Amino acid sequence: MFDNKPIKTTTGVVTVSALMLLSFTSIGATQTERGRNNANQPEESIADSIPDRRKGGASRRPQTSQNTEDEEVVQAPQRRKPAASRNDNNQCNFNPQELVALIPENLHGKTTELSPTLYFSVPAITASTEIEFVLRGPEDELIEKQTFSGKGQAGIMSLKLPKVPHLSSANSEKTYHWYLSIICNQSDRADDVVVEGLLQPITLQSNLLQQLETATLEERIKLYQSHDLWHERLHTLAKMRRSQPQNTQLAQKLGELLESVQLDPTIGQKPLLETEMLSLSH
Repeated sequence: MFDNKPIKTTTGVVTVSALMLLSFTSIGATQTERGRNNANQPEESIADSIPDRRKGGASRRPQTSQNTEDEEVVQAPQRRKPAASRNDNNQCNFNPQELVALIPENLHGKTTELSPTLYFSVPAITASTEIEFVLRGPEDELIEKQTFSGKGQAGIMSLKLPKVPHLSSANSEKTYHWYLSIICNQSDRADDVVVEGLLQPITLQSNLLQQLETATLEERIKLYQSHDLWHERLHTLAKMRRSQPQNTQLAQKLGELLESVQLDPTIGQKPLLETEMLSLSH
């Protein structure tokens, strides 16, 4: 393949084949050294580079080359980059980070309810601004999409889903993906402020069902905690606080629950807004 004629050098005579062998050996040694150097460098935690998708961002518009160091590493579930400036056409006059989904840090929540209630800390969203809720199934199929208007008041908004046939314990171990979007610019949905989460329906165990039938509200909260039922736990505590709006201890307990999943505990002090009842069309 190669002409193996000798080549004169200052140190003697070598062949082309010998030169190639020396080159490959040198490359291998260099790559090995680089591997050792990389092994000694601390790995960057992926979790450190992922923004909290429970909180709204400024837009879904792709980042420009100037913002490459803020780009998300993990692309699914794909929402929320850190807040940035919005367009002049944007109709929302609030900090996007003021929209917060009250869910665990991993976005995942188990529930035994066929019509669970979701909770959000919201800014004062005007009545002229639309809010969109989307529910998708385990295969990313669209189950429902519905819009409603803002109430013009900041606080804790509750969103009660109706009984969704798809969301049943028969589909246990499967997750359903939901999105809540504030539509700030009807002509460009890339400016939506979005939070998202995952629902996993599970079967209520018979022994737990019996305990819940005779339990007080406070006992229910402890039972839900021991069975990792976030949505029931939050909903029960919110109902207790709604029934006793002047009870500061309940507001503190709500704040402590939110703090346990690394959310701002002062959210627990915000007023509970009227529950939005969704009526799915199919």
